[in-house]
Amino acid sequence: MVFDHIEEKEAVKRAALIERNGITFYSLLLEKLTDRRIKSVLKKLIRDEKKHLRAMEERYFPEAGLMEDEITEEEIEIERYVKRLGVPDLFARRINIEKLVAAIDEPKKALLIALDAENHSLEFFKEMARLSRTADGRKMYLELADEEKEHIGHISELLEAIGN
Repeated sequence: MVFDHIEEKEAVKRAALIERNGITFYSLLLEKLTDRRIKSVLKKLIRDEKKHLRAMEERYFPEAGLMEDEITEEEIEIERYVKRLGVPDLFARRINIEKLVAAIDEPKKALLIALDAENHSLEFFKEMARLSRTADGRKMYLELADEEKEHIGHISELLEAIGN
């Protein structure tokens, strides 16, 4: 795939950032939380996010020029987010995920943040599929959107189980 438009290249970079942040977030939660049901779902989410990132790496990384940047900044935004749960595109930002997880004081809050992020990712991937100028890009984004729907279902089930 050749990136004819800078927007496509930036969209792939943003999608990769969402996946990287998701991997880090779910991995840190896995270490922090003790509920077996939640840990089981987190392990699945980590596997899926890694699979998504690998698919993007194989198809687009050399062309998009994606790098393993260290994710930093926006500590104030993290604190605000955890307090009010109002920034659903948090995983699409360059933030310090470790500080985000450190600010989470209960499993329900972790799941609500995850649900927000997965819903945002679903909408992002659906929109990228709609805007994609190539069949290959459209297919990848639709596959990612389908996976995000599945993640939303798992997280929603957990929230119901712990007393949403």
